Amino acid sequence: MQRRYGAYAALLAIFVLLFSGCDALISNAFKEANLGQPNLEELRQELLETLESADAATLLIEDSDISTGDVDELFIETVISDEATMDDVLATLQETVDDPTAAPSDVQAAQALILNIELAASGADEILDNVNTSIGEAIPEEGQEVDYAALIDVLLPDTDNLADIIDDLGTLTSDYDALADSIEENGNTLDQSVVADAALSALLSVVVSNSDPAGTYTSVGAAAAALVADIQENSGDPSYSPTIEDYFQSGPDLDALTVEGTTLYTLFTAAGMGDLLEQLSGGDS
Repeated sequence: MQRRYGAYAALLAIFVLLFSGCDALISNAFKEANLGQPNLEELRQELLETLESADAATLLIEDSDISTGDVDELFIETVISDEATMDDVLATLQETVDDPTAAPSDVQAAQALILNIELAASGADEILDNVNTSIGEAIPEEGQEVDYAALIDVLLPDTDNLADIIDDLGTLTSDYDALADSIEENGNTLDQSVVADAALSALLSVVVSNSDPAGTYTSVGAAAAALVADIQENSGDPSYSPTIEDYFQSGPDLDALTVEGTTLYTLFTAAGMGDLLEQLSGGDS
């Protein structure tokens, strides 16, 4: 039980690594390449024309490049640049997800694209890159303590909206469930890297949605943001170790949430990351 709780505590600490200033990343890439800022309004108008097409969902999937395993970040930025446009895109993709006659490949691509858009809209669109670079060091070896301050120093995000971003992440579990259900029923039709991205962000969504804040904190996001702030404030004290129970009265039972048939099991298995999931669940040792 202690090891599982340690993994949970480490995942909460990683929140700080996940939600850093994502909005600037695409713009900075254009600046560094001396290409200037993309004209999102022109691109949005093209997107609106696509939405008028009879096969709008198919065209959206093609334009996003999600089938290649490398989602076009500019496409995502264009979608989320206008709330009404984003709502129309999400509704169009959801029609495919809900269509019982749609091909499983289209259903899974549409659902995965929905998740990419929702993550970007919440400010967490770089979440998976950050997980890939930090999740290994977040899981402590037997007998080792988590170095929270060192983890925070890896990326040191702007934490102004951290609470809202974490809470938004916790609302996406039904979308991950839908993707896992389709994969379980029809097999995986997505590029494995797309499923890997979904699996890692699903893990964090499950952690959030299966946790409860302690004390006067009104949400998991508020508690996590307070935890991060306290860690940063005490980063110069080598003896400091946060008391997780001060922030969270309960956390997820990762053993129960990772058994065969669960969303996490299905996504991690499809991504070829079953061993990582087993490590994260930790068992009772």
